[in-house]
Amino acid sequence: MTETYDNPFALGDEEHRCAECGRTERSVRIETEEFDYGSGDDAVLLEACIPVYTCEHCGFQYTSSDAEDIRHKAVCDHLGVMTPQRIRELRVSLGTSRPEFARLTKLGEATIARWERGALIQNAANDQYLYLLSFAENVQRLRQRNEVAASPPATHDGDLRQRFRNLDDPFEADAQGRGFRLVVGG
Repeated sequence: MTETYDNPFALGDEEHRCAECGRTERSVRIETEEFDYGSGDDAVLLEACIPVYTCEHCGFQYTSSDAEDIRHKAVCDHLGVMTPQRIRELRVSLGTSRPEFARLTKLGEATIARWERGALIQNAANDQYLYLLSFAENVQRLRQRNEVAASPPATHDGDLRQRFRNLDDPFEADAQGRGFRLVVGG
């Protein structure tokens, strides 16, 4: 299937300069492209409708980064995972910067950046995690959990004393007064 547009900016694409002559006048047509994804027995043939530009001055034909984004989306659709745009939208919808999102999720900031740029596709487990973050109650639970983790740890000396209350003085002061230690078999 090929569709041709007379207006070179019909797809809302940014201005491009022809690599051959440097001019910006161009037409665009949409072509269905088939490409392999994977290798060996796991390889599959995917299909994407990509814009192909033709310079009106010299006739040079080219694609741009938008074609790569469309191919990437086809791979994400095939794998059943979120696209880079959807990951970015999720983060923005939570009102978080990339560093804040990394702190919230405990995911690496560089990893999030790679997912958002399309330089890396997240595995199925991380995609499930991202999906769960699209529900406000899950984000709230993470925020609460992070608040608890950030608070000072509670002392458990009293808990241990309670557990061993039937034993004869299982605790004794350390010789240097550093605290308590459990004495077994006295």
